[in-house]
Amino acid sequence: MDMLFEGRMAVYGCLIFCWVGLFLIWSFAKFNHFITATLAIAFLLASYWVLDTLVVTNKESAELVLKNISKEIKQGSIISALKHLDGRFITARGTDLKSFEAWLNRHQAEQLVKEIVFWDIENIGPGTDKNTSKISSMVKVKGNWGGFQEAIYRVEFLFQNKKDGAPSILSFQIYDPINQNNRLEIGI
Repeated sequence: MDMLFEGRMAVYGCLIFCWVGLFLIWSFAKFNHFITATLAIAFLLASYWVLDTLVVTNKESAELVLKNISKEIKQGSIISALKHLDGRFITARGTDLKSFEAWLNRHQAEQLVKEIVFWDIENIGPGTDKNTSKISSMVKVKGNWGGFQEAIYRVEFLFQNKKDGAPSILSFQIYDPINQNNRLEIGI
């Protein structure tokens, strides 16, 4: 289902391209079924638009979560952004949620990280369990983190998809933005 709605511009483009093709054929051949074909394409466009608005994909859900995290961090509250992490959250090194929160407090992350910007968010496939999905994103961290004012990473998130609403983050892995197979460690 995600595949149909992630490439929605391609679907809209194909339907409009079909209509333009029909219009060009009609302008030369003047066949009688042009109005019927136009109505059929308009119906398909409207149906697809309704489905597109009603169906929320894993990527769209993850984008909302990442946007909320970004907003909370920009407001200066990294700890409140942790509400988007699942209770079973674990880092690549095996650190659980409580230890991760303690690590952030110990390193005064609220003074070090001023803003996080997520872009180029894409669904890279199903996760490890039934209701999980892997989402990849480019991430820009602004602040004074490790002596850098700005750092860019590629991050893969494992999201737990919940039936009742927004997904939560089960884990994440940080990669070098240039050599995308090179995992980076952040010390936790």
